[in-house]
Amino acid sequence: MKKRIHKFIADKDLAELIKGSGISFFLRFGGLAIGYILTLVIANLFGAEGLGDYVLAITVLSFFTLLAKLGFDTTSLRFIASFASQEKWTSIFYFRKQVVLILSCSSFIASFLMYFLANSIADLIGANSRYIQLNAFFVFPMTFFMLHYQSLRGLKKIAEFSFFYRISKALFSIIAIVVIYQFSQGTEVPVYAYLVSIIIVSILSFLSFHYSLKKKSDGKESAEKEIMSYSKLFKISIPLMLAQSVQYIMAWTDKLILGNLATPKDVGIYFTAFKLSMFAAVALMSINSIASPKFAEMSGANNIAGLKKVVRQSTRMIFWTSAPLILIFFIFPEFFLGLFGEEFKLGVTAFILLSVGRLISSFSGSVGNILQMTDNQNVYGSILFLGAIMNVILNLILIPENNFLAIYGISGINGAAFASMCSLSFWNLSMVLVIKKKFGFYTFYIPFLRNEK
Repeated sequence: MKKRIHKFIADKDLAELIKGSGISFFLRFGGLAIGYILTLVIANLFGAEGLGDYVLAITVLSFFTLLAKLGFDTTSLRFIASFASQEKWTSIFYFRKQVVLILSCSSFIASFLMYFLANSIADLIGANSRYIQLNAFFVFPMTFFMLHYQSLRGLKKIAEFSFFYRISKALFSIIAIVVIYQFSQGTEVPVYAYLVSIIIVSILSFLSFHYSLKKKSDGKESAEKEIMSYSKLFKISIPLMLAQSVQYIMAWTDKLILGNLATPKDVGIYFTAFKLSMFAAVALMSINSIASPKFAEMSGANNIAGLKKVVRQSTRMIFWTSAPLILIFFIFPEFFLGLFGEEFKLGVTAFILLSVGRLISSFSGSVGNILQMTDNQNVYGSILFLGAIMNVILNLILIPENNFLAIYGISGINGAAFASMCSLSFWNLSMVLVIKKKFGFYTFYIPFLRNEK
């Protein structure tokens, strides 16, 4: 026992994983908790249908914001971080002017399209066209909000970035709902509150970035500046937008197809089950944030033995911090969903299926990050793309009430959950096999079973 404790303390890689992932865990858990409270507030005040209308409205806004930002939020992170490390502050200011000009034009075009396509979109996904038209006017602030929090990240303002990225929208939405509800109790209140929060966080993120940049660059500007052509910027940003589009498909396909083939009430119940299941992914996301640089470090040094050790350590941590929570979900699903109201208990089966998908992720480990950090990002992108296509097809097949698995209860929200579980399992298990082929070891962690291969 003493030897094990000594070995544990002396292992610097393990100590770094525990320390770094612990900080990230609390930040991510805090963000998810605020989001959970927001969902709880909307569900209890406006019911499943009100929650469904809200989800569909913000989903459409997210899609057009994705188009409007053209990947320049991530591009800004890359270049601002690079320029800041070299103290090229004038280059940052010039780069900012280019990006602001591009995004102002793209936001206007996206808003225009969203407004005039509102009726067609509403008919397609079963949403409220009035909400979509209203949301069209908020593409601009939403786009620049995302630009600014990524830019803060580029300046290494991680606390500010974490607040805006993980907490701010949900927090201000809750406050806005509480205030607006005193004057109106209509089902449109959550949508109005969300739009109010976008205005607030957009202004605050701009002020925070402007203050941080001015503080860092004060008195250090020079006439020298690095100028990039617009064609080069687009060449970098468009692939990033395409990658983000695939992630969007993975995240929102089930809700949109449910809106089309079912009802807003079904969307609200499913969204709640999905949101709850995400708590089981907190450990995975937290450990990924600190483990990824370790994967890159070991890969860069061609240290396969070190890579294997860090992978096994991170997977073991992910499993033991995720599995107990998933087990509780399996035992008390009705209790957790019942917190949102009696009608949400209809999502028990969907909740269990989604939790099974999270359990498979915890068994598999940080497979996506391992591939990205070891120069296998193309394989990662291909698997992600196939998973997204699989998700779309399965949702289209399994959500209708007359599908071939309907006799087993797999239809509607259960069909969407089963499709997500299959897609998530395919994504994780495919990457496990790719890593085995490329590096010679499995990332799996199965408790009480020694796996040295």
